[in-house]
Amino acid sequence: MFIYTEPYIENMEKSPCEQIIWDILPSIRKEFARSLIKNYDLNQKQVAEILKLTPPAVSQYLSNKRGGIEITDDDILSEIDKSAKIIFENESEKLNSETCRICTLLKSKKLTSIDIKCCESNKILCENAVWNILPVIRKEISKILIENNGFTRKKVADTLGITEAAVSRYLSRKRGKLEIKDKNLLKEIQKSTSRIIKGDDSTVMVEICRICTLLNSSKMIKD
Repeated sequence: MFIYTEPYIENMEKSPCEQIIWDILPSIRKEFARSLIKNYDLNQKQVAEILKLTPPAVSQYLSNKRGGIEITDDDILSEIDKSAKIIFENESEKLNSETCRICTLLKSKKLTSIDIKCCESNKILCENAVWNILPVIRKEISKILIENNGFTRKKVADTLGITEAAVSRYLSRKRGKLEIKDKNLLKEIQKSTSRIIKGDDSTVMVEICRICTLLNSSKMIKD
């Protein structure tokens, strides 16, 4: 099961990918680090190289300053040891695939309520979705809500479950710097925005995940 080892602060409504990035992925990396040190007598610098992290990041994982969820299920911990062995023997080549495998196992055992089916079915890497795709979607929806529907930035923030400061960064291109050029995709975002206006809180995530899937399959995002 999961145990939170540090206070959980909810600043904004998180998408499934964001929940994985902020909550689940750090805990998996923490357990990988522990396993590598315990089973292979590695130091923190060596672990950092294998996990493609910085030594300070590894130090924070091991001191519980990152990875605020503690994984206590014995079967999952056993699978993490197997993954750590594969990663160690393959010199990091299997790092991403083993990380995704453990994340999927956590979901399959219902140790987390996060719905990651969209990521599984479309092979969207969570980090790519969070850092590149999600900001673009939020930026486009914010623009439509303000320019076409007369929303204030505060109302946009309340509607999308994000902070007003985040909306300002999207509109000023400090976030979501990629541009969507495909007209059909832009029409789909218009449709999603209309549904968000008419729907309830759950509609936001449903539509964001729908557009994320379309963007991933279309390969139409350009710098």
